[in-house]
Amino acid sequence: MKTIGLLGGMSYHSTTIYYTQINAHVQRLRGGVNAASLILHSFNYADTSRLFAANDWDGIAAKFMAAAAHLEAAGADGIAIGCNIGHKVAPRLEAAVGLPVALLATKAVMDGDFITSRLAERAGVEVLLPRQEDRVAIDAAVFGELAVGKVTPEITGLITRVVDELVAQGAEAVVLACTDLQFVLTPENVKVPLLDTLEIHAKGLAEWSV
Repeated sequence: MKTIGLLGGMSYHSTTIYYTQINAHVQRLRGGVNAASLILHSFNYADTSRLFAANDWDGIAAKFMAAAAHLEAAGADGIAIGCNIGHKVAPRLEAAVGLPVALLATKAVMDGDFITSRLAERAGVEVLLPRQEDRVAIDAAVFGELAVGKVTPEITGLITRVVDELVAQGAEAVVLACTDLQFVLTPENVKVPLLDTLEIHAKGLAEWSV
């Protein structure tokens, strides 16, 4: 079994789910009491969120590369970034550590093209995005209340309204391209298929490891 090196703590709430889901998928695949071989580096989210907010991608890359080097030295066979926005520096990380990086929203994800371009180029998917003011509001919720595990009626109302508007514009599925958004939306309260990147990522990591 391969050993997964997971860069987590962004936030710790979603990292807990990553750990649980990866192990659950490995047990399902291998049976018995099998679980993942996994090494975790958990960042202080107060530090990484400041770098994300400042668009300091050099700072993020440096943090990720240092942590990934420790994971590699500890025996990791591949590196996974437990945060969608962090994948913006995935190519630099992969080049630096020489290990495969599992590449799978915040405002940076929606404004950038490092995920949307892959959906368009590799799957021919047209991506519909929220209005700019809604992106700002979602970003504030992710780095504010959701980062500390707090889901308010206001946040639920905001996300639900945005999803309904996108569906009305023709969206046939919703991608949760931020690992903390799964605390707000579930398949039961969305009219179209809901694609949770954390769940998809965790399943893919489990399948890669076995």
